[in-house]
Amino acid sequence: LTHGQLTFLSLLLLLVVTGAFLVVAREARRGRVGVGWVVGAAAVSLGIAVAAPLLLSRDVYSYAIYGRIPALYGANPYVRVPADFPTDAFLPVVSGSWLRTVSLYGPVFTTISAALVRVFRSPEAAVVAFKILSGVGIALTMAFAAAACRIVRPERVALAVAVVGLNPVVVLHTVGGGHNDALVAAGLTAALLLGLRATRGERPLQRWALAATLVLTLAALIKIVAAIPLALWVWSVVRRTEPGRRARVGVEHLAVAGLVAILAFLPYLQGWSTLTPLSTLSSLQGWASGPGLVARGARSLGDAIGGSGSATGDILDVMVSVAFLATFLLVFLRLLRRARPEGSGDDWGIALLAFALSAPYLIPWYAAWILPFVPLMRDPRLAGVALVVAGVLGVTGVPAEPSGSPALWEGMLLAVHYVAAPVMLAALAGTLYLLSGRAPRRASGRG
Repeated sequence: LTHGQLTFLSLLLLLVVTGAFLVVAREARRGRVGVGWVVGAAAVSLGIAVAAPLLLSRDVYSYAIYGRIPALYGANPYVRVPADFPTDAFLPVVSGSWLRTVSLYGPVFTTISAALVRVFRSPEAAVVAFKILSGVGIALTMAFAAAACRIVRPERVALAVAVVGLNPVVVLHTVGGGHNDALVAAGLTAALLLGLRATRGERPLQRWALAATLVLTLAALIKIVAAIPLALWVWSVVRRTEPGRRARVGVEHLAVAGLVAILAFLPYLQGWSTLTPLSTLSSLQGWASGPGLVARGARSLGDAIGGSGSATGDILDVMVSVAFLATFLLVFLRLLRRARPEGSGDDWGIALLAFALSAPYLIPWYAAWILPFVPLMRDPRLAGVALVVAGVLGVTGVPAEPSGSPALWEGMLLAVHYVAAPVMLAALAGTLYLLSGRAPRRASGRG
């Protein structure tokens, strides 16, 4: 078979698998599929994804080389770049866009990566180790999400397992690519489970609430996106505490988060250079992002008005990004006003969905943050939006590399930018409409 035929068959298989997943998810939601069957199928799917060759992404190579910088070379990955180590075995396979970029990953993940590559030094062993880590992360996410559902929405336990463990975007992209988003998802769902434990009784049990804050902080120190649920969680706990104790409770949670962050960053502190990845991360733009599409259009308009490379294009680009950020902040403030510990699953899921759709950069494995909360969303239409977003993201990225067929790669990018990205814009508009209060209410059950 030619490269083009293989690409076509891969896309067809992805569409078939996605359709099969949606059927299973629908039947699980209706209670027609037993939890045991779904767990068994998910275990097989995750096992195959871990055992298969690396799929649809080369990020694992970046994980490895950023871990090798401190582990093998004694250098700081937030100051030194992969290109500084020309003899490293991973350098030839690292994506060119990261060769002269400092690590964008949080210090907790950098420490984990350093530990892995210290033990698994060969490229082959390191890749397998990262894939196993991702598979374990998703297995834990599946277990924690099911346990949380058993407390809040017991009729949706099978759905919780299916949405995480059988979803093609999770199995093929997240686990198949060995992505650290699996660890973020595990941290978020573990914190949710601890948080639900904290809500038993008339007021949150502080030891469990603090444990949830600790786990959320660790997740945020893998990828900063987990800071969104962290802020919602701490505010919801403080808000539910009686007025005379709120300041003390707030300080306790901030102290836990601050101490964990300091300890995590301590091995890598080197002035403000350690924090520059945050500004670099905010400048990423593209793939299936709706805001990224609008920003590119705004930049092109600015270039047409002021000339190619003019400041007009830059200004319009920034204005678009700020407008979408403001849109997310409005959603976030709305969630803060209603935040309560026992509703965290719904609130966190909506916040992460809104953030992903408002961000200038959106890639398939980001869906792993959102999907565990889908069964806990009180509005089934918002859950539907999340599943559509995950489904569309799941069929992007084929072919994964331009080297095999540049024409197919360009065609795939055009489809991502001008088909998938508009769908993401529509999903954001739908999310905002459902949250606006103008849509007829169809809430179901408890959150």
